[in-house]
Amino acid sequence: MNYWRHKAEDLVMDESFQQYCMGTNPAAIRFWEQWQAAHPEKRDLVQTAKVMYLCLNGGLDADVFAAHHRKFTEALFARGIRPGMQERKIQAVKQNGWKWYALAVAATLTGLVLTMIWMRKDVPATESNMPVYASKAGERKSFQLPDGSKVVLNAASTLRLEPGFHNGKRELTLEGEAFFDIAQDVSAPFVIHTEDMDITVLGTAFNVKAYKDDQTVETALIRGRVRVDMPAGQQIYLQPKEKLVIARQTESSDIQPLQPQRADMRKAPGGYAIDSLTHIPQDSAIVELSWVDNRLIFADESFGDIARKLERWYGVQIRFETETLRGYHFTGHFNKETLHRVLEVMQLSRPFGFRFENDHTVVLHQ
Repeated sequence: MNYWRHKAEDLVMDESFQQYCMGTNPAAIRFWEQWQAAHPEKRDLVQTAKVMYLCLNGGLDADVFAAHHRKFTEALFARGIRPGMQERKIQAVKQNGWKWYALAVAATLTGLVLTMIWMRKDVPATESNMPVYASKAGERKSFQLPDGSKVVLNAASTLRLEPGFHNGKRELTLEGEAFFDIAQDVSAPFVIHTEDMDITVLGTAFNVKAYKDDQTVETALIRGRVRVDMPAGQQIYLQPKEKLVIARQTESSDIQPLQPQRADMRKAPGGYAIDSLTHIPQDSAIVELSWVDNRLIFADESFGDIARKLERWYGVQIRFETETLRGYHFTGHFNKETLHRVLEVMQLSRPFGFRFENDHTVVLHQ
């Protein structure tokens, strides 16, 4: 399709452009990035259309947005409005009915966007109307935030934009794990809040792992520079290829003692260690980021930690019949393998048994 003559309203209604804005289709993302590179004079138009779409979309995922679109169409049909219809009074103007319909929708979109922009200036954002991005167990999502920052959300995770994000105050709250590639904006620092730390960046790529049921939380820096503020008052600055590991204090029976190499961390809130990122010698893969490429990797990790990772990865529940199994350590590298196959390979390293009680429950035993 030739997009040269398209206006912002036309782009908003294009399915490929919508997928580009939402970050749900790699082919669409690649096409629109290449199209802008080939037509730099159209970048402002594309960005204007993107802002319009994001305002209309409000951070909804594709399924919810499609449902809303169906309701909108059904409401039009209920009022007797169909594509191709024209006002009977307008006899002198002869034009294709679908073009008339498209112009009407475009005008409606423009008016709605202007109304929303005006409302944003006067009505403060609240927690209830800010976008929330969420993934279920066994599901990973990639998308782009309104400021252009790219995010990959790992399984069983939630990312909530804080009030004011659209107005230059780039703050959000994460529960779970996400990889961020931040759009640089010196005037508006990017701040991620978790239960155990706040991370401030200006423009960088990094990973944050902050699941509530893990014994540690981690920040792994790929490029740039970040500052981590912890409740106890410590301020830590990370350099590229470093990760910060913070120990948690919990009474949960699912949380095992810290591994020996982390013994220098106090087993209390605020205890931490700075490590290098973990690389796999065979292909230089970074363990902390392997999930972004849909690769399941663990390096000398306890079975208890691995079980939690497998639960999120495959959307199952894992139960230990024998507690000693939790202390077993494994190293493994898997690419698109089934859970059954992963467990079979692990059995080659240490003896244990497993059985599937149903599609969602796995029992581990000796």
